[in-house]
Amino acid sequence: MARDVIHDTYVPRMERLDLNYMLGQTSGFRASEGQFSLSCSPSPLPELFLDKGLFKCIHGNAVRNALKYGEHGGKIITEATYDPAKGEFELRVVNSPGPGHDKLVAMGSRATELVFSQGKRLHKDSDLGKRSHSAGDGAWIMQKCARIMKGGCEIIFEESKTIFVFRVPVQVHDMSKSLEVDTFHLPLGVWGIAIDDSKIQRKLLRRFFQHAGVRESHQVILGQKPEEIATFADYVVDFVTRHPGDKFFLIADENLEMDGIVSSHETISGSECIKEIRSRLDSEQESRMLALVRSANDSPQDLALYCSRAHGYLPKVPLRGLSVRETVAPLWYDRFPVATGEEASEAKALTDPLSNSRSIENLRDLTLISPAEILASLEQIDSLCVRKNDDSPNERWPVLRDKLHQLDGDLKSVNFDNKFVNTIKLLESCLEEKNYPAGFMTTWLQIRADVASFISQILS
Repeated sequence: MARDVIHDTYVPRMERLDLNYMLGQTSGFRASEGQFSLSCSPSPLPELFLDKGLFKCIHGNAVRNALKYGEHGGKIITEATYDPAKGEFELRVVNSPGPGHDKLVAMGSRATELVFSQGKRLHKDSDLGKRSHSAGDGAWIMQKCARIMKGGCEIIFEESKTIFVFRVPVQVHDMSKSLEVDTFHLPLGVWGIAIDDSKIQRKLLRRFFQHAGVRESHQVILGQKPEEIATFADYVVDFVTRHPGDKFFLIADENLEMDGIVSSHETISGSECIKEIRSRLDSEQESRMLALVRSANDSPQDLALYCSRAHGYLPKVPLRGLSVRETVAPLWYDRFPVATGEEASEAKALTDPLSNSRSIENLRDLTLISPAEILASLEQIDSLCVRKNDDSPNERWPVLRDKLHQLDGDLKSVNFDNKFVNTIKLLESCLEEKNYPAGFMTTWLQIRADVASFISQILS
């Protein structure tokens, strides 16, 4: 994310946030007891739509700077305010002055200007500044994050305190729409068609469809055999043709691996398959389909590609009934607007009040994944790490990289309670490389140990 923010290519992902909880989480900072305090107005704050990653970057950096440059052990106050009249959220982080604060006060507005300039660090002449290895870009990046959300930052140096301020226009989560999402499920008769080359993902996709309200008899999950991947577009076009009048919910994994043989390795793009399917259907047939790309890759460039070929994008994240419905409902209603009048009555008659998703709401989807399946993925990668004949690591890297990508998606899909956060970071550091990374085996052994440790906890 940081790279895209710096180069102005990041596309914000606005989502519903419980800021009362987020702002109270300061356990990641080393501080004296009672050093942090939080005040909200109104209290509690309503749920607002913001980019979670950008917001955490802004608040986290503000708190870190208060700890680093403010009074040692001094109070750090976070003040959060939502103004419904302006439709604006304001965040303030206030700290007592630290060393050299009088010089900043004397500089007036010039100090504020320099703080948000790239490569500037106003405390460089102090003992703290000499010990710091910061490039001085923290505040500059915070300002970039704020502007991406159409907001802004400022910092005020008063004689008795430093005040960091972040303001941004926001939308409030509509609770009435929440109630609609709570009971949302797809109309009866909708076909759910999905394809993924991972056995784990195919099981999760079946559960995903259940949460969304697709009956088991109307689910088609493909990708177990290479020929299912190779003929996917043909299959879907034929299926739609044979079911006139029905609606279709189509999900395709972006990276469909045909097999794991290095010499004949081939990967097919799921979004390219969707593009082909949509072009081969006539306008009436295509109008009855919601086609989404599912992927662990979510850079702005990736998202732009998916949306140019399909109707939208689904991330690989842990499944929860409500989160599935929150994701699917707006995509479905955007594609198939809610009917009115007589059409609304007809639509209501088609809904199933005893949707499958209700009966499984409280089940942990992690139980779908057996340790043996994850171990099998580790063993496949292990076998590819072993040099065979005269092949070079770079020759093996494309298929090895695809297996790592598959493991990355599987771990993201079962990353309950952020157990795999560090493992996923290690995986994605490898996936950024076009050639076999230097020191890959050391990294892989760490990844393997982390995953094996988690499996052993499941089995114990």
